[in-house]
Amino acid sequence: MQLNTPKYYSLDELALILGCAKNTLRYDPNFPKGLKVGKRCVVYDMVEVKTYLESNRVQ
Repeated sequence: MQLNTPKYYSLDELALILGCAKNTLRYDPNFPKGLKVGKRCVVYDMVEVKTYLESNRVQ
């Protein structure tokens, strides 16, 4: 049985996984809010980020 839990990644990991520039994933007020998991580490839900990129047609 698989649990339906979201997978979280840092911006650097997301850029590598999605094959886009890190700047594509920053500086937009509509970008999904991240969860702070450490002093300098913020992670993002992969599904939310993919939805954001698709809605903004960013390749």
